[in-house]
Amino acid sequence: MYKFFLVLHILAVVVGIGSQTLNGLYAAKAKKLAGPGAGAVMSVNFDVSMIAEKVIYAIPVLGIILMAIPQSGEHPWKFSQTWIWLSLVLYVIAIGIVHAVMVPSSKKRMAIGAKLGAGQGGPADVTEAASLEQKLATGGMALNLLLVVLIALMVWKPGF
Repeated sequence: MYKFFLVLHILAVVVGIGSQTLNGLYAAKAKKLAGPGAGAVMSVNFDVSMIAEKVIYAIPVLGIILMAIPQSGEHPWKFSQTWIWLSLVLYVIAIGIVHAVMVPSSKKRMAIGAKLGAGQGGPADVTEAASLEQKLATGGMALNLLLVVLIALMVWKPGF
């Protein structure tokens, strides 16, 4: 049972987070395309991100299920272990960045892109688009850094 849920947990990480790690590359490609092609790339990327977000919510649930399954008659994982509680805290921070920065900024950037693509935007829109792109780049870097720290916690398990 443990290995089954471990596979599900790892799959959720790969599908959910793995699909999001290259969002910056999609944004850079869209910027080079400009016009309707750029909007299409960003729209599809956003839709995929919203699906991946649902899978990402399964990650801690599956991790907690893993903690509840005994291995060789014992429960080796406890919430008091540094790697577990710190992973949950960092996960909550990452979800906060997604909901406070990434999703709203992506929606605004796509709306401005559509406006500019239709020839209706002005210099203020171009400035706001650049500001949103910087915000998305910074948020993406923060999320990628958190991912590296979370993986390191899972591998080295400090406090176990």
